[in-house]
Amino acid sequence: MSIPLTHERQADAPPVDLAVESSFRAASGAVSRRVLPPALRAGSPVWVWAGVVASVVGLALIGIGWGKVAGETQVYLQLPYLVSAGLTGLVFVMVGLTVLNVTTRQRDGAERDRQITELVGIIEELRETLAERPKR
Repeated sequence: MSIPLTHERQADAPPVDLAVESSFRAASGAVSRRVLPPALRAGSPVWVWAGVVASVVGLALIGIGWGKVAGETQVYLQLPYLVSAGLTGLVFVMVGLTVLNVTTRQRDGAERDRQITELVGIIEELRETLAERPKR
């Protein structure tokens, strides 16, 4: 028994696996793609600034936590500051640095692709020029 390739299902047709159906739609181009605003696309400076801001916020939280912990002599009073400010600050720093790393790698990759495309164009132009020259 074959499954019809239309949007309508027959009453006696077996259930269709959604993963197979979605891969079929993706292969046929039937899936619509969302377009992000220019500020949120890869390579946008917004991502660099978001990473910097997250890192600075994390460092500020670590500094605040250190300042509060330094004023306390009892360990049980230091632990809330360590957990709430110190660990949260560390997470912000790590997320910020990860965003910066990914963004710079994407920019470098895009620049490298542009340079390779330009180099291929120059090589093709040189090949055409050398082919046009009369042989001696």
